[in-house]
Amino acid sequence: MDKKILFIGGDKRQYYAARTLRENGFDVYMYGFEKLRDNDIPELDDFYSADIIVLPITGLRGGVVPAYYSDKEIKLNESILSGKLVIMGKADTLDTEKCRARDLLKREDFALANALPSAEGAVQVAMENYDGTISGAKALAIGYGRIGAALVKMLNALNAEVTVASRKEIKCYSSVFTSEIDNLSGYDIVFNTADALIIDENVLNNSDNKTLIIDLSSRGGVDFEAAEKLGFKAIHALGLPGKCSPKAAGEIICDAILKVLKEEYGWQRRI
Repeated sequence: MDKKILFIGGDKRQYYAARTLRENGFDVYMYGFEKLRDNDIPELDDFYSADIIVLPITGLRGGVVPAYYSDKEIKLNESILSGKLVIMGKADTLDTEKCRARDLLKREDFALANALPSAEGAVQVAMENYDGTISGAKALAIGYGRIGAALVKMLNALNAEVTVASRKEIKCYSSVFTSEIDNLSGYDIVFNTADALIIDENVLNNSDNKTLIIDLSSRGGVDFEAAEKLGFKAIHALGLPGKCSPKAAGEIICDAILKVLKEEYGWQRRI
């Protein structure tokens, strides 16, 4: 496929995705990674010359591309993106209708594959911040979507005492309804994957502040201000695949990009 692919900004996930594509014969370039050591992918600062632009999974922030390995402020205007295929996450943060934006986070295949490194990252955060062992710990997992299901399976394999909180009854595990959560007492670790404010000030006021809280939701399911005031250790653990397993997460992004290219250009994958 004779298309120039430019990755702009992001974290190590973007680098590994770009490297995998380039190793398999694609014309791939990067911008916004000058501080990443051992980056062997050529830089391209002529955005207009690219046919396909890949932006971070985290989306844009106020029109600015987050670039964790650059000191540059990267802004994209409509003329740069006009007519191009743009592959990213959170495409609703892209303020233009002149490009063909494809949101990886809305793809079921990507979400399913990405659940595993997200769950592994959550367990890693717990191990780093909980003074006990996961084995034997009493854990509450709020939300039983793709990430929640993967997380519960891992916690169960590690011999944690797992309770699942969901809108529906989960028959294969001890479960409660999210609407019934009025305190966190009795749990050593609470993981939230639900994109709704579940752990609010009222719940926290009724809870023992020795409980470790790990929130994986992008919108935030925890009142962090109240948690800090009440002495809880509450961690908003975002972007875990990029932090904990960037190579695997990058390969998942690469695979999703390949599927988008096939859908857009009728191209057959090489990897």
